[in-house]
Amino acid sequence: MSEFLTVKDLVVEYSSGGQHVQAVNGVSFTLGKGETLGLVGETGAGKTTIAKAILQILPDPPAKVLGGEILLEGKDVLKMPEKELLTIRGSKISMIFQDPMTALNPIMSVGSQITEVILLHNKISEKEAMERACGMLEMVGIPRTRYVEYPHQFSGGMKQRVVIAMALACEPELLLADEPTTALDVTIQAQVLEMMNDLREKLQTTMILITHDLGVVAETCNKVAIVYAGHIMESGTKEDIFLSPMHPYTHGLFGSIPKLDDKSKRLSPIPGLPPDPTNLPEGCPFAPRCPKATAACRQGVTPNVEVTPGHFVRCGELVQKEVD
Repeated sequence: MSEFLTVKDLVVEYSSGGQHVQAVNGVSFTLGKGETLGLVGETGAGKTTIAKAILQILPDPPAKVLGGEILLEGKDVLKMPEKELLTIRGSKISMIFQDPMTALNPIMSVGSQITEVILLHNKISEKEAMERACGMLEMVGIPRTRYVEYPHQFSGGMKQRVVIAMALACEPELLLADEPTTALDVTIQAQVLEMMNDLREKLQTTMILITHDLGVVAETCNKVAIVYAGHIMESGTKEDIFLSPMHPYTHGLFGSIPKLDDKSKRLSPIPGLPPDPTNLPEGCPFAPRCPKATAACRQGVTPNVEVTPGHFVRCGELVQKEVD
């Protein structure tokens, strides 16, 4: 499968009050046409920053891309002029934002906002665009009669569905979904995930799904990347991560999930808190919370080991085992 999206050694930093927040630290991954990558990790790990860097919508200031490449079909998005970026945002690349309140214009009806996106990227009449917008609303479970209503007339979950309809309106080739089902109830969540899967199969849409929910990842993704403190700690196919997890952090995430067949009275949460991004520890950023950390883990650069073809783990302990 040819590479559709390639991210190489991406580094993003935020500056505020004289401090520098190391948000993304050398992230690399590739995606083929029609593949879905799940970015999983705790809040503040840098997942949304990665997605916004791909779409080139990071706030500048305070955010700066300090290094790396983002190749979309061989062209570096980071070097594209703003005029070219405007043509691909919404049509070739689209994003479902986590907070619909900030993504919707409060003084425009939801239908006209979807219509505006369609007209911007398609040479069709306004009537055709309105009809397509009505179809998008119905696709996410909203009656077309609500086309003329405003965001404040919708619940949080309904607003999220409007944002999803807007993102899918132009049938993008790359969809960046930032926790798209967080505000939805379980029934609508299942419908939206099924709709996104259908779109991927029908149009060969490539997708990056940002989520905390490993169940959603299992249902939706081909590949998984476990993100911690701006680093990808483990990456591979869904089968690699779910059936053969290697990194202690990945084990910790799975240990925090309740299981129906587990008789334990308590879960096994990961001790401690993520590190301060303005002052990351030397060596492996997970070392202060890792039960298997060695002195070597706490200093120097943690290597990224390919344990099986396509399955990468950033762990000093694994390297030491291979040496031994």
